[in-house]
Amino acid sequence: MYFEKVVQPGQVGTILVRLRTADHTGPLEASYELQTNDPKHPIIKVSIIANVKPLPAYVKRIRTADVAHGEPVGAFHVWPTARPAVTVEPGEKASIALRIRALTPDAGTLKLSPDAPGSWKLRREANGDYWLDIGLEGAASASRAAQLIVEGSPSPQQIRIQLMVAVPAENLTVTPKELDFGEQNLTSLGSAIQRFGIRKQVGSFHIKNLSSTLSFLKFQQSTMVEGSNYLIRITVDATKPIKAGAFEGMVIVETDDGNKVELPVKIKFVQP
Repeated sequence: MYFEKVVQPGQVGTILVRLRTADHTGPLEASYELQTNDPKHPIIKVSIIANVKPLPAYVKRIRTADVAHGEPVGAFHVWPTARPAVTVEPGEKASIALRIRALTPDAGTLKLSPDAPGSWKLRREANGDYWLDIGLEGAASASRAAQLIVEGSPSPQQIRIQLMVAVPAENLTVTPKELDFGEQNLTSLGSAIQRFGIRKQVGSFHIKNLSSTLSFLKFQQSTMVEGSNYLIRITVDATKPIKAGAFEGMVIVETDDGNKVELPVKIKFVQP
């Protein structure tokens, strides 16, 4: 928390209080004492009571969001930005919302321009704040823009909202693209280890099943980032009957979002 106020000698004013609540949600109560140069009131006690609401989940998807400050545009303030850039999955349907608040009592009223996309809707709450609801669809990367027309203000003006939607061509990626164990001695199979990572750029997923067309391979899964990034360790199960020779097969990853990834794998067993 910090306080802002510039007061000229003899002037009576108010103090602007800003709360930094990035790490706090829910009820908040705090008291602070301010020292003054007024001998009659050397100490002023300020008490703050607030209820901090969590950020909407969609805000995390806006790469250009300035959660702490938003963006002033003319006589209005747009939060978290007037230029949202969002990444969506191929085929995904989602939405975001921008809050628009007048900075002065005579800022005027807003309406959405007639040529705005059909999935954009402007609504006004009882406290006077506007919300611009923007529908997103992951068909292709694109740029969209619309004007909010200001009516009833001293001078005609418009607020431009610029939306950038990015749709990754390959949202689920596997690294590396293939695995090669090379030559492995049948008497020391414990050293036969390969690893690969599977990551999703947008959205969340979990690995539902790991399997291989080579029955002697076994898997160990580690979570790098829950819901988006996993590391798979592959070893050879020495308890299985294995003969010398070259083998080729596939590692198959099935996810809970309906994806199925196949990874080529090679291994050659040799006698000592």
